[in-house]
Amino acid sequence: MNDGSPGTFSRIADVDALRAVALLLILVVNIAFFASGYPFHLVPDPAHDSWGDQAARWVVEALPAMKAYLLFSFLFGYSFTLQLDSAARRGVDFAPRFRRRLAGLFVLGILHAVLLFQGDILTTYALLGLVLLATRRVAVGTALRAAVLLTGGIGFVLALAGSSPTSSGTGGSCVGRSSWAIRSAWPVRWSSPRVGAPPT
Repeated sequence: MNDGSPGTFSRIADVDALRAVALLLILVVNIAFFASGYPFHLVPDPAHDSWGDQAARWVVEALPAMKAYLLFSFLFGYSFTLQLDSAARRGVDFAPRFRRRLAGLFVLGILHAVLLFQGDILTTYALLGLVLLATRRVAVGTALRAAVLLTGGIGFVLALAGSSPTSSGTGGSCVGRSSWAIRSAWPVRWSSPRVGAPPT
Protein backbone atom coordinates (compact mmCIF):
# COMPACT_ATOMS: atom_id res chain seq x y z
CA MET A 1 0.00 0.00 0.00
CA ASN A 2 1.07 3.61 -0.46
CA ASP A 3 1.64 6.02 2.40
CA GLY A 4 0.72 9.57 1.43
CA SER A 5 -2.07 11.67 0.09
CA PRO A 6 -3.74 10.89 -3.25
CA GLY A 7 -1.84 12.23 -6.22
CA THR A 8 1.57 11.95 -4.58
CA PHE A 9 4.18 9.32 -5.34
CA SER A 10 5.42 7.87 -2.08
CA ARG A 11 7.12 4.75 -0.86
CA ILE A 12 5.26 1.44 -0.85
CA ALA A 13 5.10 0.27 2.76
CA ASP A 14 4.73 -3.41 1.81
CA VAL A 15 7.96 -3.35 -0.21
CA ASP A 16 9.82 -1.63 2.63
CA ALA A 17 8.46 -4.22 5.07
CA LEU A 18 9.61 -7.10 2.87
CA ARG A 19 13.03 -5.50 2.52
CA ALA A 20 13.27 -5.19 6.31
CA VAL A 21 12.35 -8.86 6.72
CA ALA A 22 15.00 -9.89 4.18
CA LEU A 23 17.66 -7.80 5.94
CA LEU A 24 16.69 -9.26 9.31
CA LEU A 25 16.96 -12.82 7.97
CA ILE A 26 20.34 -12.07 6.40
CA LEU A 27 21.55 -10.73 9.74
CA VAL A 28 20.29 -13.81 11.58
CA VAL A 29 21.89 -16.32 9.21
CA ASN A 30 25.21 -14.42 9.28
CA ILE A 31 25.45 -14.40 13.06
CA ALA A 32 27.59 -17.56 12.91
CA PHE A 33 30.11 -15.73 10.75
CA PHE A 34 30.26 -12.84 13.19
CA ALA A 35 30.31 -14.98 16.34
CA SER A 36 33.14 -17.36 15.43
CA GLY A 37 36.31 -17.24 13.38
CA TYR A 38 35.85 -20.80 12.15
CA PRO A 39 32.93 -20.30 9.71
CA PHE A 40 34.47 -17.04 8.50
CA HIS A 41 37.58 -18.96 7.37
CA LEU A 42 35.52 -21.90 6.04
CA VAL A 43 36.95 -24.19 8.72
CA PRO A 44 34.68 -26.60 10.65
CA ASP A 45 34.24 -25.57 14.25
CA PRO A 46 35.39 -28.56 16.37
CA ALA A 47 32.74 -27.72 18.97
CA HIS A 48 29.90 -27.84 16.42
CA ASP A 49 30.77 -30.53 13.90
CA SER A 50 28.38 -33.38 14.69
CA TRP A 51 25.85 -34.71 12.20
CA GLY A 52 23.14 -32.74 13.98
CA ASP A 53 25.12 -29.54 13.59
CA GLN A 54 25.70 -30.31 9.93
CA ALA A 55 21.99 -30.96 9.39
CA ALA A 56 21.04 -27.72 11.15
CA ARG A 57 23.58 -25.80 9.07
CA TRP A 58 22.19 -27.28 5.85
CA VAL A 59 18.61 -26.37 6.81
CA VAL A 60 19.63 -22.80 7.66
CA GLU A 61 21.49 -22.38 4.36
CA ALA A 62 18.81 -24.03 2.22
CA LEU A 63 15.80 -22.28 3.75
CA PRO A 64 16.17 -18.92 5.53
CA ALA A 65 19.56 -17.99 4.02
CA MET A 66 18.76 -18.70 0.39
CA LYS A 67 15.24 -17.28 0.71
CA ALA A 68 16.57 -14.07 2.27
CA TYR A 69 19.16 -13.56 -0.48
CA LEU A 70 16.58 -14.29 -3.16
CA LEU A 71 14.01 -11.93 -1.64
CA PHE A 72 16.52 -9.11 -1.22
CA SER A 73 17.77 -9.50 -4.79
CA PHE A 74 14.22 -9.57 -6.14
CA LEU A 75 13.36 -6.39 -4.24
CA PHE A 76 16.46 -4.68 -5.65
CA GLY A 77 15.20 -5.33 -9.18
CA TYR A 78 11.59 -4.55 -8.30
CA SER A 79 12.56 -1.24 -6.74
CA PHE A 80 14.39 -0.42 -9.96
CA THR A 81 11.18 -0.86 -11.96
CA LEU A 82 9.24 1.28 -9.45
CA GLN A 83 11.77 4.09 -9.71
CA LEU A 84 11.80 3.82 -13.49
CA ASP A 85 8.00 4.03 -13.66
CA SER A 86 7.87 6.92 -11.20
CA ALA A 87 10.42 8.90 -13.22
CA ALA A 88 8.44 8.28 -16.42
CA ARG A 89 5.22 9.54 -14.81
CA ARG A 90 6.95 12.70 -13.60
CA GLY A 91 8.68 13.23 -16.93
CA VAL A 92 12.22 13.32 -15.51
CA ASP A 93 15.41 11.60 -16.64
CA PHE A 94 15.83 8.46 -14.56
CA ALA A 95 19.43 7.49 -15.39
CA PRO A 96 21.45 10.32 -13.70
CA ARG A 97 19.66 9.94 -10.37
CA PHE A 98 19.98 6.16 -10.41
CA ARG A 99 23.70 6.39 -11.22
CA ARG A 100 24.19 8.72 -8.26
CA ARG A 101 22.42 6.23 -6.01
CA LEU A 102 24.61 3.42 -7.31
CA ALA A 103 27.72 5.52 -6.70
CA GLY A 104 26.61 6.10 -3.11
CA LEU A 105 25.88 2.39 -2.70
CA PHE A 106 29.32 1.52 -4.05
CA VAL A 107 31.05 3.89 -1.62
CA LEU A 108 29.08 2.41 1.29
CA GLY A 109 30.08 -1.07 0.13
CA ILE A 110 33.77 -0.16 -0.02
CA LEU A 111 33.64 1.36 3.46
CA HIS A 112 31.78 -1.70 4.77
CA ALA A 113 34.31 -4.08 3.23
CA VAL A 114 37.35 -2.17 4.46
CA LEU A 115 36.16 -1.22 7.92
CA LEU A 116 33.68 -3.90 8.98
CA PHE A 117 33.28 -7.13 6.99
CA GLN A 118 35.12 -8.30 3.91
CA GLY A 119 32.09 -10.31 2.78
CA ASP A 120 30.42 -7.20 1.41
CA ILE A 121 27.69 -7.47 -1.23
CA LEU A 122 26.79 -3.78 -1.69
CA THR A 123 29.55 -3.17 -4.22
CA THR A 124 28.25 -6.08 -6.28
CA TYR A 125 24.73 -4.66 -6.21
CA ALA A 126 26.09 -1.28 -7.32
CA LEU A 127 27.96 -2.78 -10.29
CA LEU A 128 25.04 -5.00 -11.28
CA GLY A 129 22.79 -1.94 -11.03
CA LEU A 130 24.77 -0.42 -13.89
CA VAL A 131 24.14 -3.56 -15.94
CA LEU A 132 20.45 -3.35 -15.04
CA LEU A 133 20.36 0.28 -16.15
CA ALA A 134 22.07 -0.48 -19.45
CA THR A 135 19.70 -3.37 -20.26
CA ARG A 136 16.42 -1.79 -19.14
CA ARG A 137 15.10 -1.65 -22.72
CA VAL A 138 15.90 -5.29 -23.55
CA ALA A 139 12.94 -7.36 -24.76
CA VAL A 140 11.28 -9.66 -22.21
CA GLY A 141 12.13 -12.82 -24.15
CA THR A 142 15.79 -11.84 -24.42
CA ALA A 143 15.92 -11.07 -20.69
CA LEU A 144 14.38 -14.46 -19.82
CA ARG A 145 16.85 -16.34 -22.01
CA ALA A 146 19.77 -14.44 -20.52
CA ALA A 147 18.49 -15.16 -17.00
CA VAL A 148 18.24 -18.89 -17.72
CA LEU A 149 21.76 -18.99 -19.17
CA LEU A 150 23.26 -17.00 -16.30
CA THR A 151 21.49 -19.05 -13.63
CA GLY A 152 22.52 -22.32 -15.24
CA GLY A 153 26.11 -21.17 -15.73
CA ILE A 154 26.51 -19.94 -12.16
CA GLY A 155 24.90 -23.11 -10.78
CA PHE A 156 27.26 -25.24 -12.86
CA VAL A 157 30.34 -23.35 -11.63
CA LEU A 158 29.22 -23.59 -7.99
CA ALA A 159 28.52 -27.30 -8.40
CA LEU A 160 32.02 -27.84 -9.77
CA ALA A 161 33.51 -25.80 -6.93
CA GLY A 162 31.52 -27.75 -4.34
CA SER A 163 32.64 -31.10 -5.75
CA SER A 164 36.31 -30.16 -6.09
CA PRO A 165 38.84 -31.99 -3.88
CA THR A 166 39.57 -28.81 -1.90
CA SER A 167 35.93 -28.58 -0.85
CA SER A 168 36.08 -31.71 1.28
CA GLY A 169 36.66 -31.11 4.94
CA THR A 170 35.35 -27.57 5.02
CA GLY A 171 32.03 -28.57 6.56
CA GLY A 172 29.92 -26.71 4.05
CA SER A 173 30.48 -28.40 0.66
CA CYS A 174 28.42 -26.89 -2.16
CA VAL A 175 25.83 -25.19 0.02
CA GLY A 176 28.41 -23.55 2.24
CA ARG A 177 30.51 -22.47 -0.71
CA SER A 178 27.58 -21.06 -2.65
CA SER A 179 26.32 -19.12 0.34
CA TRP A 180 29.79 -17.66 0.87
CA ALA A 181 29.96 -16.71 -2.81
CA ILE A 182 26.64 -14.93 -2.50
CA ARG A 183 27.69 -13.18 0.71
CA SER A 184 31.00 -11.95 -0.62
CA ALA A 185 31.76 -9.41 -3.30
CA TRP A 186 35.41 -10.46 -3.28
CA PRO A 187 36.98 -13.59 -4.83
CA VAL A 188 36.35 -16.72 -2.79
CA ARG A 189 39.34 -18.49 -1.29
CA TRP A 190 38.83 -22.03 -2.54
CA SER A 191 42.01 -23.35 -0.89
CA SER A 192 41.02 -24.31 2.64
CA PRO A 193 43.17 -24.23 5.78
CA ARG A 194 43.92 -27.45 7.57
CA VAL A 195 40.75 -28.97 8.95
CA GLY A 196 40.37 -28.36 12.65
CA ALA A 197 43.13 -25.76 12.71
CA PRO A 198 42.28 -22.56 14.55
CA PRO A 199 41.69 -19.61 12.23
CA THR A 200 44.56 -17.17 11.91
